[in-house]
Amino acid sequence: MEIKIVERSTFTVVGLKYRGKNENNEIPQLWQVLDPRTGEIEKMVDDTAAYGISANMDMESGEFDYVAGFEVSSAEEVPEGMIAFEVPAARYAVFSTTLPKIGETFHNAYHTWLPEAGLEPSGGPELELYGEQFNPADPSSVFDLYIPVK
Repeated sequence: MEIKIVERSTFTVVGLKYRGKNENNEIPQLWQVLDPRTGEIEKMVDDTAAYGISANMDMESGEFDYVAGFEVSSAEEVPEGMIAFEVPAARYAVFSTTLPKIGETFHNAYHTWLPEAGLEPSGGPELELYGEQFNPADPSSVFDLYIPVK
């Protein structure tokens, strides 16, 4: 697997937050709740690029925060029930994958591809970037995983 390295400046995502282990497919359900509310998000940078952000992993309990949302140019007005999440500037290793292969891709990235490339995870938020051509109804639809690296 070829690793693409990109640098991202700090940016803000507005959307819905879940905290847990995703044991009952809460994350896909979060996206279903967000979809009809997308129009409420003001100052969106690109309404065809949605972000899934995983952060604040508790290794003991297995719980983590997950934010489903869109990048905004300003988070002055956050819709009721949503949050603004600031993604810190970082250097990322980027991997393309599909929804059915997301777990396998994360595993291979952390246990094979990053070590082979001499890269170490930095521990910051991981990003899923669902671009214009992503179709959640198509299991072969591709999106990108961004893993922050040192």
